[in-house]
Amino acid sequence: MNFSTQEPVLVACAADNFFSMSLAVTAFSTFKNLDPQRQLILFILDGGISSTNKKKLLQTLNSNRVDVRWIKPTKDQIKTTLLTCQTSNHPISAYYRLLLPTIIPPQFKKVIYLDSDVVVEGDLAELWDQDLKGQALLAVQDPVHEYIAAAKYFSPLQLEDRGITPEQKYLNSGVLVINLEEWRRQGIANQVLKFIGQHPDLPFPDQDAINIILAGQWSELDPRWNQMHAVHTYKSYQDSPYDESLYKDLIHHPSIIHYTSRPKPWGNNCTHPQADRYFKYLDQTAWSGWRNNVITYNTTLIRRGIRRIKTTTLKLFNRLLPTKLPT
Repeated sequence: MNFSTQEPVLVACAADNFFSMSLAVTAFSTFKNLDPQRQLILFILDGGISSTNKKKLLQTLNSNRVDVRWIKPTKDQIKTTLLTCQTSNHPISAYYRLLLPTIIPPQFKKVIYLDSDVVVEGDLAELWDQDLKGQALLAVQDPVHEYIAAAKYFSPLQLEDRGITPEQKYLNSGVLVINLEEWRRQGIANQVLKFIGQHPDLPFPDQDAINIILAGQWSELDPRWNQMHAVHTYKSYQDSPYDESLYKDLIHHPSIIHYTSRPKPWGNNCTHPQADRYFKYLDQTAWSGWRNNVITYNTTLIRRGIRRIKTTTLKLFNRLLPTKLPT
């Protein structure tokens, strides 16, 4: 099939080895539901995925419509990211999205970023074709925080000095359409990293920093592009921020399901009402048939604990070194 007449859809995900299986679900569901006339270019920001799991990912995405491009951040890039996120408990790969404007080749003007805990049920070509209108981002408003002023931990930051008003909306960073040109022009990634370094105690470091730095510079997507767990906690549409029609659509026909709560579908005792959608796609990947059990779960926890110890040790080591934040 010749895709030359159709613009490819660029998607980027970041994962370490722990998230490699869920990344496969995200990537495969993206491909499965993409317009068959479109090619998928998938940038995988590799945070330490094993060679075995890389092979399984490629086996899962074995199609002439999918171009997988592995990107391994350099030691300097990782060090810079580590140094600005010293006190965070988040895996370093969670910050790789901030490297996208510099890592993705300059001929690409935008990219869809997806967290590796989402299932894509809609056609991402529809999201890709939306007009950025010069904005730095397209994103979905977070239904929990909704507005920057609702996050009480922001109050000591004197946001009024930045021209940020209480009614400005708060986005969730799990699904983003990133205007790479605008991020490069403004040096937005460096601004975000610098802000994280100056405010290391933020509970959602990169998401909080993106909201502060890009206040007023993003446009809102239909919430179906990022259905978060909060929607399932409302007793009815009247308790939610949505009208009745949108609420029903968001519950029953989401374009992207984002498993923002814990445990995740692959964890122990997950109660998410749409966890079955995750396993529907998982069973079409190279991990087909995988299910959690006590041994698997405990082994995973041990490996994750070891990973965190290594990361924390490296952060403490870097903390003793002279640091220079991005300017």
